Amino acid sequence: MERYVTTAALLDAPGSLSVEEVAFDGPGEGKVLVRMRAAGVCHTDMHLHNSDDGWGFDFPMLLGHEGSGVVESVGEGVEHIQVGDHVAIGCRVPCGNCAQCRRGQTRRCQTSSPSAPAVQRVSNGEPVNSPIGVGLFANLIPVDAQAAIVVDADVSLDKLALLGCAVMTGAGAVLNTADVWPGARVAVVGCGGIGLAAVQGARAANSRQVIAIDLSEQKLEWARTLGATDTVNGTSEDVVAAVRSLTDGVGVDFSFEAVGIPMCVEQCIEMLAYGGTATIIGVPQGDASITVNLGGGPTGFFKNTNTLTVTHGGDGLPAHDLPLYTQMYRDGRLDLDTMVTHEVGLTELAEGFAHMATGDSIRTIVRFD
Repeated sequence: MERYVTTAALLDAPGSLSVEEVAFDGPGEGKVLVRMRAAGVCHTDMHLHNSDDGWGFDFPMLLGHEGSGVVESVGEGVEHIQVGDHVAIGCRVPCGNCAQCRRGQTRRCQTSSPSAPAVQRVSNGEPVNSPIGVGLFANLIPVDAQAAIVVDADVSLDKLALLGCAVMTGAGAVLNTADVWPGARVAVVGCGGIGLAAVQGARAANSRQVIAIDLSEQKLEWARTLGATDTVNGTSEDVVAAVRSLTDGVGVDFSFEAVGIPMCVEQCIEMLAYGGTATIIGVPQGDASITVNLGGGPTGFFKNTNTLTVTHGGDGLPAHDLPLYTQMYRDGRLDLDTMVTHEVGLTELAEGFAHMATGDSIRTIVRFD
């Protein structure tokens, strides 16, 4: 099997990045070798970048789990992808073996991580971990063929780099997990990349009202551009009271928490109408917990027969969802151009994390030219 050497951005320790050579064999059985064109910088990458323990994975790590590129080689057993195909890469692959998959509920797969590439650092031969199953902050990388989805060659790969996590998670939470119906009232708390994808998903679902909530006026402006009918700035308004006022006291049918903060989850529950559903998208940190009013007053969880649920990656199926989102982009129902606010090179990856930390971006993409 041929040995490949390429350049990658490695996380050597919490907050410490280096760009250097890595090596791998491949592509092996069930994998394709992808020349990366673009990769999005996601909040999950930043959580890993900033974590003290690497979420239980050893350093060094190769991050990056949404991206796009061109297939250079195909491993044994791969028949649905050809050399030269343009692919968007997702970060979920149903295992087919867990209880959910055996019941036919593959969107709720319990162990849906792609098969990670076997990569070593060239300088000392130590293994490089890819915690989310793909490591896309590299010029060339072997990818689980089930996570690499062929897309139309005439659509910009730079924009399609967002499909595999930001769009699949945010829009997927709306369209798959919650199954928002036409004419529903929707609220989205947190207008980063995933939250704004949820706003777009709500618009695509023909919601009659989409209320975007954030602390940043810039993000609320982006939300209005991307389909929000109303906005609430949490720095100057009581979020729950404002949502109830905007809905004539009724509340929303669906709320989505895209931050990972317990208080925001509680707000999502309190703003629900009778029979409403709150969906947690944001990843909570540590031993985070919430307090729920089960019975008392007009917002009592039991009285209102509310539902609280969780989405993992928008319960996405890349093989189904990424072609759909590509077509939505072509049709103008999904705005990826506005979503890409910054571009950096591989050696400037730290700038992508800085943009996310300061909140002045929707999505930064790493471009591999």
